[in-house]
Amino acid sequence: YNSFCDFIEFKHDNIIMNTSQFTQSSWARHVQ
Repeated sequence: YNSFCDFIEFKHDNIIMNTSQFTQSSWARHVQ
């Protein structure tokens, strides 16, 4: 559970910092 939360926090920070570049490539992969 803790590693999952850390993972989410990490993703959240990256999305804020690299919105256009990061979200389209990585999140599309995770959703699918």
